[in-house]
Amino acid sequence: MPHPSQLSRWFALLGLATGLSLEAQSPIGTLISEQSRTNFTVQGAGARAMGLGGAFIAVADDATAVSFNPAGLAQLLHPEVSFVARGTQRSVSYQDFETSNRGRVLAVGDSLVSGTRVDPLFFSATAPMQIAGRNLVLQMSVQRAFALTDHARRDLVETPTSSSGLPTHLVQDVSQAGQIDLYSLAAAYEVSQRLLLGFSYNQWRGRWDLTSDSLNTTGATSTSVAFRQTNAMDGGNYNLGLIWRWPTWSLGLIRRTGFHADYTFATTLATNLPQGGFKANPMSTGLHWPSGTGIGYAYRPTDQWLFTADLAHTLWSTTRYMSDSARLNGQSFFDFDKGDRTPNATDLHLGVEYLHITASGSVIPLRAGLSREPQPVVDAVTGVQRVMQRVSIGSGIKRGPVGLDLAYRYGWSSRRASQSLDVGQILARTGSPSVGSERIREHRLDFSAIFQFQRQPLERAVHFLFVGD
Repeated sequence: MPHPSQLSRWFALLGLATGLSLEAQSPIGTLISEQSRTNFTVQGAGARAMGLGGAFIAVADDATAVSFNPAGLAQLLHPEVSFVARGTQRSVSYQDFETSNRGRVLAVGDSLVSGTRVDPLFFSATAPMQIAGRNLVLQMSVQRAFALTDHARRDLVETPTSSSGLPTHLVQDVSQAGQIDLYSLAAAYEVSQRLLLGFSYNQWRGRWDLTSDSLNTTGATSTSVAFRQTNAMDGGNYNLGLIWRWPTWSLGLIRRTGFHADYTFATTLATNLPQGGFKANPMSTGLHWPSGTGIGYAYRPTDQWLFTADLAHTLWSTTRYMSDSARLNGQSFFDFDKGDRTPNATDLHLGVEYLHITASGSVIPLRAGLSREPQPVVDAVTGVQRVMQRVSIGSGIKRGPVGLDLAYRYGWSSRRASQSLDVGQILARTGSPSVGSERIREHRLDFSAIFQFQRQPLERAVHFLFVGD
């Protein structure tokens, strides 16, 4: 599962929008969430996988396999611990926006929302052992599925193209702190030389707080909106994996089960408009998280070359709130209605790797990858879906029991999209949104470290505990 991550403020801000639009009948939360929906893709964690463009379902031969295909853990022959960290810099720019509003055409100034952060992403402890002459591998891991600590400032200006009318200036600060973590227990077994099976149970737990302060100024009139929300979620699902391997190729399958998460939020909204604000009591509801299926193929023409490709399909259209409230029950997590605008998504990942072996026996890999990841986000006005394209490169070194990997990934997206700028009109549900070009640019750096240990001490300890002297 996402792994994500990588979702930044997205998950929290959708809860914000739901709390406001459903409980307060105010869509101001949509304004906040739209600027933050920059990445929503189910993927795992690991620098080697990222260097391969995320195409890791049929490879899955390190500890991060639990987040791509747990069957791959059965390939690990030594006890090991692993750690993954990530640095991300992402920007969203709004350019050439125009709107027809009250008979006037307004040219909207460019805006840029950007942020940089570093997160610990993954930690695991893995223990292989022999059962009936075959490899059995057990693993415990923690993954930072969503890092929700961030801050962004948005500054937009509407300037009338004619001499009539006044410019409108919107300044907005959005901050949040917290995270959603994924706790996993996994097991994989080498059924035969050809067949590997694995599964993991994943417990999702998260808490985060969000604040948003907006000031909209038109002439001498200013409208302020202050929003606060606390959030918590808890849920669990399974990942089921299979790898069918031959000397020169392998086929991988992964099934991520859907699940029902308990979601609780409490909101506070204050404005200087006549309707004032509100404070809502904590509201508990459910969220159905969708299932997903992935297939991967890896081809190894020689010991040094690897070519790999993945396809993953996620049923985002089934992501719905589950509640006793008739208004909230069945509401889409993404577009806040009960329609079918939210699309399912099929992701494509391609990767290649070459292994250079030095005279001292060290292994230095060279990797490159491509990916195309449609997002479950369709603009309500233009009807255009967001699609993230990404390229990646990676390398590292493996010497003895220590392996280090580094990967850089650049992602981009461009589309026609809409934005609402006038806070007063948003609250009153009047006026027309602006339409222009939305451009997303993302730089990401992943680092992985793996430390292996001798297998015999672990096997002796297991034998002593369960068999005896």
